[in-house]
Amino acid sequence: MAKPRLLDHTGEREEGYRTKYASLTLDDQGRVTDQEGAPRVDAERLDGSGSVRGSTGGFATAEGGRQWWPTVIEFPGPGCWKVTETLGSAEVHFTVHVAAP
Repeated sequence: MAKPRLLDHTGEREEGYRTKYASLTLDDQGRVTDQEGAPRVDAERLDGSGSVRGSTGGFATAEGGRQWWPTVIEFPGPGCWKVTETLGSAEVHFTVHVAAP
């Protein structure tokens, strides 16, 4: 089965499975901060072999003062993936199912 075609930032089509979401980094008081930099984002396939590194954009601020790290993971194929975000000694894990078209 062919991978779905996605539009990249230039408007050109490319193949892949992409998710975009906001990552938050917090200080000791639970406030959003960029002081320690962006989290590292890795994904490991749980139902087969494979891994991929995600990416984060620059620390973003929206109207109203909301702040986050724009995060993108381009999965090489469908399956069950464990995503790990790491900042210093802190880790956050979640699982995502990437469905075939």
